[in-house]
Amino acid sequence: MSEYEVLIREFEVEDYNRVRDMITSGLREAVALIVKTQVINKAGVWAILLGFVAVVGLISSIDLMSLAAVSFLTLFIYYVSGLLYMNFYCLPMELEDINSGCPIDRYEKFWVAEVGSPARREIIGSVALRMAGDSNEYKLELKRMSVDKKYRRDGTASLLLRKALDYSLEKGAKEVVLASSSAQMPAIHLYSKFGFKIRRIFTEKVMYGMIHYTIVEMSHTN
Repeated sequence: MSEYEVLIREFEVEDYNRVRDMITSGLREAVALIVKTQVINKAGVWAILLGFVAVVGLISSIDLMSLAAVSFLTLFIYYVSGLLYMNFYCLPMELEDINSGCPIDRYEKFWVAEVGSPARREIIGSVALRMAGDSNEYKLELKRMSVDKKYRRDGTASLLLRKALDYSLEKGAKEVVLASSSAQMPAIHLYSKFGFKIRRIFTEKVMYGMIHYTIVEMSHTN
C-alpha cells in the first residue's frame, strides 16, 4: 500500500481535463507496448529479411551497409506506422466518450483518486462503471481504470477497484465485466486477484491486418 493517504471521491466537472489527459497517457503507453510487441513477435520475419539482404549483398555489387539500412528503414517505418495508426485511428474511438465532453453523464458512477494536502490535491487515478449490454439483468462494465505512472504499484489501483466492486455489490449488480489488452498484464493480474475470471480471449486486427493484439474479456460475479 502507499505511504501517503489516497482519497477516493466521485468525479466532478472540474476534474475533466486532468482525468482525460491521464487516461489518454495511459492508453498511449499501452499502444506503444502493443506495437513494440508486434515488432518482437515478428522477429522471424525480420531475420529472414536481413538474411535475404545479406545474400543479395554477397552476390551483387550493392553495398551491404546500404541494404542493411534499407532493411532497418523498413522495420522503422512499420513501427512508426503502427504507432501513428493506433494513436490516430484506434485511440480516438476508444476515447470518444471522454474527448467529446465531460463524461460524468455517460457513466453510472465515476470516481477519482487523489493525494496531497486539503489545500492542493492531485488526481492520480480513476475508475468508472456503466450499464453493460442490453441484458435484462443488471450488469455493470468497468471502464476508465487508470493510475498515473508515478503512483503505480502503491495500492491505488486496488483502492479504486475495491470501490467499484463494493458499489456493484451494494446496488445488486449480478456481474461486473471488463475488457483489457493482453499487453496490460499487471492490470489483468490485479483483476484476477479481485476475483475476475477470463471468459473470452480474441484477437483484434488493425492496419489492414498488419497489427493484431489480444483482447481479454473478464467478469466478476457478485
